[in-house]
Amino acid sequence: MLNCAMTPEEELKRLNRLIREFEAVFKSTRDPLQRERVAKELRELKTYKERLESFHDIDPSKLAEPERIDELEYFPHLKEAVALSGREDSALGKPAEEDYQDRELYHLALYLSLFESEFLSLLSETRLKMDFKYSLERDSFYHRFENLRRLLLDIKEDTSRMDEYLGRKHEEDLRLRGFKKKRNIILEADKFFRNLANFAGSLTEDIVAGGSVCLNADDVLRFGRNQNKRLLEGLTVEQALARLHELGKEVVSYLDVPQFEVQES
Repeated sequence: MLNCAMTPEEELKRLNRLIREFEAVFKSTRDPLQRERVAKELRELKTYKERLESFHDIDPSKLAEPERIDELEYFPHLKEAVALSGREDSALGKPAEEDYQDRELYHLALYLSLFESEFLSLLSETRLKMDFKYSLERDSFYHRFENLRRLLLDIKEDTSRMDEYLGRKHEEDLRLRGFKKKRNIILEADKFFRNLANFAGSLTEDIVAGGSVCLNADDVLRFGRNQNKRLLEGLTVEQALARLHELGKEVVSYLDVPQFEVQES
């Protein structure tokens, strides 16, 4: 039934927005019960839309929507990760939203894939040369990243098995365990990228101050054709560290973990 407070054009715009939202949900969920409910809602909305258009003379000029807000506007590295997500060179595979049933975890998977394929090699001893006593922190990021990768792949595997438990007595236990796993990986990712930002930021400050912690700040990074590194190609080590610092800060900002949660964990 037409909302009497709206013109037919306004009602049609509202319907179009609802249809887009339900289509996005239908595309992203793997829960068959939710897909059935959403499909039913979509059928009803589209039927109502067809009737509305058949009964009213709609003015197309009044259907123009305001420019949509870019949700990734303040997360440029995430935007890059989305653009590069079709590549094969990450051990995380091609992150897909349906693999996680959670937009935040999907975006974290994209960040980790971007870090692995574009930034991780910067932390090797051949590309980032440091005095031995300072190199231990650099090398620790490899092991910590591997732990994050395992945690995320574990969540992805649980998501792929969720359909097997729908309607069964263990379904709720699996969902609760999934919630705990998500909280754990978000906290660990926050610590990782926070430490990474501090590490890269401190090195950059030391280079600017004329320090000697980094031994090859002016080296230009070059990658072989089979390495697929694009974002750091042609940058000096100092510039690449600044870029790594920005990535770390961005992920911390995106995850937005209250620090009292970090302290409690």
